[in-house]
Amino acid sequence: MATSAPKSALTLSDIQAEQHEFRQSCKTLVLATMNDEQWPEASYAPFIEDEAGNHYIFVSELAAHTQHLVDNKKVSWMLISDEQNTRQFFARQRFTCMGHAEVIARNAAEFEVRLEQMQERFGEIIDLLKGLGDFQLLKLVPKRASYVRGFGQAYTLSGEGLNQIEHLKREA
Repeated sequence: MATSAPKSALTLSDIQAEQHEFRQSCKTLVLATMNDEQWPEASYAPFIEDEAGNHYIFVSELAAHTQHLVDNKKVSWMLISDEQNTRQFFARQRFTCMGHAEVIARNAAEFEVRLEQMQERFGEIIDLLKGLGDFQLLKLVPKRASYVRGFGQAYTLSGEGLNQIEHLKREA
């Protein structure tokens, strides 16, 4: 006789919805970039996300991470739950990507579209920053991603829009 899963068990579809909601709730991401001496440097930036899972940051050329991204293009970024909302610090909810950066030219149609979205999310500051010539719009394109919701609850995300999810399990 077959037994059904407990009603509290989450499906991969539930996890996918949860991680998407988590990503939407975050406003900044942590960046890991590589400097010209091949040392990793951490920083952060406010971001928006498109329907394909790309993240956009509007950053100054005066910031070290901007030059790293323009020169090297390789990047890792993470969205992580606030410490105040975390019960277990060894298993904080987080979303991590590895990918590359692309500069979006100021005269590209996408530039205006993404800055309008940023202004909706972050307010008038975007108008001010847009007037500063040293700010660049960068698109962070994920190659692979993971989502961790707690101990033993790690998932890989892939495919278009990062819409394919798979539970990571330790090989026996």
